[in-house]
Amino acid sequence: MASGMVLSPLISVAVKKSTDALTEKICGMWDMDENRKTLGRYLLAIQVKIEDAQEQAVHNPALKAWMQDLDAAAHEAVDVLDEFQYEALRSQVISKQPSASSKVIKGFFTHENPFIFRYKMSNKLTKALNKIGKLVNEMNTFNLTPRDPPPTIDRETQSFVVESKVIGREREKEQIVSELLNPPRERDNISVFAIVGIGGAGKTTLAQYVFNDERVKEHFQLSLWVCVSIDEFNVIEIIKSIIERASGDASKNSKEMLQHELRKILDKKRYLLVLDDVWSKEREKWNELRMLLCSAAGAGSVIIVTTRDQGVASTMEAFPNHNLEKLTDEDSYELFKNRAFGAWVEKPTEEHYEIGKTIAHKCGGLPLVVNAMGGLMGSNQELCYWREILENKVWDSLHSTEEISSILKLSYEYLPSHMKQCFAFCAVFPQDYVIERETLVQLWIANDFIPTDGSMKNIENKGRSIFNELHRRSFFQNIKEEATYEFSEITCQMHDLMHDLATEIAGKKCSTILEPNYFGSAQKEVRHLHVGYHTKFRGINNILKQFPNIHTCMVYDDKNNKPNKIDFYLLKSCSLRALNMREYPPKEIGYMKHIRYLNFSGLSVTALPETISTLYNLQTLKLSRCWNIQKLPSEMRYLINLRHLFLHGCTSLKHMPIGLGQLNYLQTLTKYVLNPSKGGSIRELNQLNLLSGYIRLSGLESIRDRDDAQSVNLAKKTNLCSLKLKWDKTSNEGGAGNSKPILEALMPHDKLKYLHISGYRGFGFPKWIMEVPIISNLKGLKLKQCINCAELPPLWLLPLLEDLHIEKMGNLISFVGSMCENVEGKKSFIIFPALKNLTIRILPNLESWHEEGSEFVAFPELKTLAIDGCPKLKSIPTHVSLLTSLELNNCTEIKLRQISYLPMLSKLSISLNDMPLREPDAFRPPKNIEELKIVGYENVYPLEEEGELLISCQTRPVLRKLTILKSYCFLSCGPSKVVALEFWKYFAAVEYLVIDQCDNLVFWPEEELRSLKCLKFLLIFDCRNLTGALTEQQQALSLEYYLTPPLPLTHLEKFVFDGCPELVQVPFVCSKSLKYLSVNKCPKLNIGEMLTHVITDPTELNIGEITPSTHWSVWPDNMKHLPSLNYLVIGWYLGIELVPPGLHLPSLMELRIFECPGESFPPDLHLPSLVYLEIYECQGIKSFPPGLRNRLPSLQRLHINDCPALERRCRSGGDYYDLVSSIPDLKIGIYRHKGKSLLKNLPCICAS
Repeated sequence: MASGMVLSPLISVAVKKSTDALTEKICGMWDMDENRKTLGRYLLAIQVKIEDAQEQAVHNPALKAWMQDLDAAAHEAVDVLDEFQYEALRSQVISKQPSASSKVIKGFFTHENPFIFRYKMSNKLTKALNKIGKLVNEMNTFNLTPRDPPPTIDRETQSFVVESKVIGREREKEQIVSELLNPPRERDNISVFAIVGIGGAGKTTLAQYVFNDERVKEHFQLSLWVCVSIDEFNVIEIIKSIIERASGDASKNSKEMLQHELRKILDKKRYLLVLDDVWSKEREKWNELRMLLCSAAGAGSVIIVTTRDQGVASTMEAFPNHNLEKLTDEDSYELFKNRAFGAWVEKPTEEHYEIGKTIAHKCGGLPLVVNAMGGLMGSNQELCYWREILENKVWDSLHSTEEISSILKLSYEYLPSHMKQCFAFCAVFPQDYVIERETLVQLWIANDFIPTDGSMKNIENKGRSIFNELHRRSFFQNIKEEATYEFSEITCQMHDLMHDLATEIAGKKCSTILEPNYFGSAQKEVRHLHVGYHTKFRGINNILKQFPNIHTCMVYDDKNNKPNKIDFYLLKSCSLRALNMREYPPKEIGYMKHIRYLNFSGLSVTALPETISTLYNLQTLKLSRCWNIQKLPSEMRYLINLRHLFLHGCTSLKHMPIGLGQLNYLQTLTKYVLNPSKGGSIRELNQLNLLSGYIRLSGLESIRDRDDAQSVNLAKKTNLCSLKLKWDKTSNEGGAGNSKPILEALMPHDKLKYLHISGYRGFGFPKWIMEVPIISNLKGLKLKQCINCAELPPLWLLPLLEDLHIEKMGNLISFVGSMCENVEGKKSFIIFPALKNLTIRILPNLESWHEEGSEFVAFPELKTLAIDGCPKLKSIPTHVSLLTSLELNNCTEIKLRQISYLPMLSKLSISLNDMPLREPDAFRPPKNIEELKIVGYENVYPLEEEGELLISCQTRPVLRKLTILKSYCFLSCGPSKVVALEFWKYFAAVEYLVIDQCDNLVFWPEEELRSLKCLKFLLIFDCRNLTGALTEQQQALSLEYYLTPPLPLTHLEKFVFDGCPELVQVPFVCSKSLKYLSVNKCPKLNIGEMLTHVITDPTELNIGEITPSTHWSVWPDNMKHLPSLNYLVIGWYLGIELVPPGLHLPSLMELRIFECPGESFPPDLHLPSLVYLEIYECQGIKSFPPGLRNRLPSLQRLHINDCPALERRCRSGGDYYDLVSSIPDLKIGIYRHKGKSLLKNLPCICAS
C-alpha cells in the first residue's frame, strides 16, 4: 500500500478474538454465538486474500477504497469482540470472589438492566457483522488470489553493542575532534563548524561519534544536542530545546524569559552545541540565534551544524566545512558485510559475496542505504532471495533523495506484515525523538501488533526481537544502552528519511501535535496520537472529542498544568489501548475496558481510584515518580493481565495490596514494601518467577524467619538484573538476631548485575556473598549501614565490577581482607581490575586499603573516587593514574602531597570541616586540574621538591574554578602571607572564585586578586569580619579612594556578596562586562555608591535582607534609572517602599519582591517589558495600580503568595479576578517556595 498501515495483522487479531474461548463462552451465554461464528468465517475469508489485496491496492483505486472501509470495519469488530472478552474476564473475576471483598467490582460496574446491556451488545455485534459481510461480498468482485501469510521472523534477543568505529569516516572524525579541541578563535568566543552531505551520507552518525568521544566530553564543560529538522528555523523552539536538554525541564516562557534562562544555563561555559539537520538559510534568524548563543559563551565554545545544503553552511559562516564524500566501494562493502553476514551461522557462498559486492556498489556510497540493504539481505540466506533483490528495478538510479527513499521502501516491502505495522506505528513519535525500547514494545503489545500463538508468556521477547530486526535493517539507529542500579534502558532514534518513510506508510493513522494551537475539527482517521510539550494542551477531554477513534494517546503536557476532571462518558465510549497523561484519573476510569497501557508517572496524588482494579485488560501501569502516593488500589489482584508495575520513585508508599502474588503474568515490579499488618506479605512473591529488571524489597525487618524469606525464591527469578534489599529500622524482631539468616535466604541467581544492601544488621555477610561465584557477574554494588560487619566480601576478585559504594560500616579496618592473601597462593596480582567509580563514606575505623606487605596492583581503571568520613585512612590507593575526579572529606591522615602528582586529575574537592591537620602538609594543584575546592585547611604550604622551581602561571593555565571555604592557607590573612601568595601563581587562569566563611578576612585580598587576570565571577559568602575598608597603607597612597582604585577587575561579569554584615567598601573598578550584582545581608554597604562606581549599567540585580539604614531609607536615585536591567530581586526586611515612584526600567523582564512593606504600587508604575512578577510575603500589599494590564503589557506570569489581602482580590469572585485570570501562568495562594535561600542560590554561576 502506498499509505496506511497494512491490514493483515489487524485481520489476524480479529480472527483470533472471534475464536477466543472467553468470547465463545460469553456469546454462548448471551445467545449470540451464531453471529460470532459467522463473523469469524467472514474474517477468515478476508484473511486468506488480504495479502493479495494489499499488493494490488497500490495500483487499484477501487480496491484501495475498499481497504480503507475494511480498516474501519475491522477495528469496529475488534472493539466489539474485545468488549465480549472483557465481560468474560469480569464474570471470571466475580465468580472467584463473590463475597463482600468484590463490592467495588460488582457495585460500580453492575449494569442497571442486564437485558438492555445484552441488547446493546447484540446490536453492536450485528452491526459489525453486517459491515464485514458487505465487504466480503465486495471483495469477491476483485478476483483476489488466496495466499499464505509470510512467515514471521523470530530472532533470538541479544544485547546491543555500540560500535566504536565508523567505517569509512575515521579520518573525518579525528580531524573534527582535533579542530574541536583547538578551534580557531572566532568572534565572540564561538567557532561554527559544518558537516555537509546528502541525506543518508552519515552526517548525524559522524557528529554523534564526535559528540560521544571521550576527549570531547572532557574538553567541554557543557555538551548539548538539538535536532532542528524543520524547514523553518524557529529560534524560540531551538532555545527551548537547548534549555530542555540542559535542565531536563520543558519551558513555556516567553521569548524574553527564554533568553534569560539560556544565559543562565550557558553561563560563560565552554560549550559544544550540535544543531542537527538544519535546512533554513534565513540569515536574520541565524544571526539572532548566534547573538544569543554568543552572549553567554565561554572561550573555545563550538557549534557544529549538520546540513544537506552548502548554502546553510555559508549562511552560518561556518568554518571549517566538512563535505562528506560518498564511501568508497571498499568501505561500502566492508559496511555491508558487517550488517549482512554478521549473524550468520553458515559461511556465505562465493555467490553471496559477489552479489554483496554488487549491491554495496549500487548503494551509491551512502551509509544509510548500505546498512539498510545489508540488514535486508542478511535476513535471508537463500540465494534466490538475494538474486531477486539484485534484479529489482529500483537500482536503475540513485542520485536524489526520492530515489534513496525508493530503496529504503524496498527494504520496508520485504518486512513481514507485523513488522511493517510495528515500524509504521513509530510515525507517531516526532522526528528525532528518543524512543525507549521497552516502552515501544509495551505499546506494540497494547495495540495487538505482535503476533502470538495464543500464549502471552514470551511476547515481550518477541517484541524485542522485532526491535532488534528493525535495528539490524537500519530502520532504527543511534542505539544506546544505559544501566544503573534502578533501571536498564535501551533507546534508539530514526533517521529522518526513515521517519519520512514511516509517516508516508502510516498516512493519517499517526499524528504528532507539536504546534501550540493545533486543535481543530474531529479527525476520525487518527488511531495513534502524540501531543508534545510545547502545545497549549487543553485536556484529555478535548483530545477524545477531536480524535474519537484513537487507540494510543501520549500526552507530554507541562508539569505545571492544572488537573482537569475527565468526562467519563468519553472514557466509556473511547477505544483507547494506551494512555500517557498527568491528569487526575476519575473513578470512572474503570469504564476504559480496552485499556492495556497506563502511564501516570509524575502524577501528584496520594492514592488512585479503586476502580483501576476493574481494568482487566491492563498490561502496563506506570506510576514512577509519584512521590506522594501512599497506597495502591486494594483490589489490584484482579488485574489478571498485568505484566508491568513501575513504582520507582514512589517514596511515600506505605504498603502493598494483598494478593499481588496472584498476578501470574507480572514481569516488572520495581518496588515491594513489606508491612504485613496492612498489606501483602513477603510470601506473595513466591510464584512471581517471571519478574525481570529491577526490584526493591524494603521493610525486611518485618520478616519473621528464614522460611518466610526463602519463600521469595530469588534464585529462581533469573530475569532480575538489579536487586535492592533494605532494612528500614532496627527492632527486636528485625535487628541483628535474624538478619543474617534472612539475608542468607534471599540469595539471588548468579547472573545478577547490580546489588544494593542497606540497613543490614547481621554480624558478617552470609556465605553466598562471601563466595565469589554467586556475585561474579556484578557490575555495581552498594553496601550501606551494614553496621555489624567487620569485613568486606572478596569484591576485589570480581572481574566485571565497575561501581562500588560502601557506607557506614564502622567496624571495617582494612578494605581488602586477609583472605586476599591466599588467592591461588599469590601475593601479587591485580585487585579491582575493572572498577571505575568508588565511593566510601563514614568508615571511622578504616585504616588501610590492604595489609602491609601485600604486593597488589589495585584499581588500575579507577576514574572517580570519593572518600568521606574516614579519619584513620592514611592514603588514597596507589596505581590510580587514570583518576579524573577526587573528593576527600574529613580524612585528616591522607597527605595532600600524594594528590599533587595525580596526572589526569581534573576535579578535586578536599575538606576537613573543622578537623585540623595534625602536622603541616605540602600541596600543589595537579597539572591538569580544572576545578579545585578546599575546605578547612590552614597548615599547608606549597610543594617544592629540591631543585624544582614552582611552575609559572604561563605553563599552568588549566585551573578555572577555585572555591576557598574556611581555609586560610591560600589567603594572606592566614598564618603566613608569603606562603599563601606562592599558591596564587598556580591560579592565574582562574575565572570563578568563591570565598566562603573565612572570618579572618578583614581587608580585601588585594595581592591575590591582582594576580587573577581572567577573573569573571567573584562570590563572597558569610565572611563576617570583612569590612573591605582601606588598610592604613592604602589610605596613605590614595586621598580620594574611588579616583585611584587599587584593584581593576577588567573581565569581571558577576559579583556576589552574601552574609558580610561589616562590609562597607568595594575597592574595585570593573569594566563594562560587569552586568550582575547580588547583595544580601550586607546592611552597611551603600548600594547607591556601588551603582555609581562599581557597576553602572547592570542587567541583573539581587538586593535582599538589608535592615533599615540611612542607605535604604529610600531607593537610590540611580537605582530607579537602569536602562539595561532585565532581572530584579528585592526583599526581606528592607526599610523602603514596595516600589518607588518615578521608576524607569524599560528593559525589566522579571521582578521578584519578598517581605517588603507598603500597601500598593505607585500610580505611575510602567514596566513595558515585564514578563514575570512574583510577590511573596508582602503582608501589607492590598492593591495594584489602576490599569495594570496597560502598565504591564507584556506580563505572562504572575505569582502571589502569602499576601492575604491581594490574594482575596485576585481569586475567583474578587474584584481583580477578571484582570488577572487571562494571564497564562497565574499562581495565587500557597505554592512551594524555596524561601530565604533564594538569593544565595540564585548566583550558582560557578558550577561547570
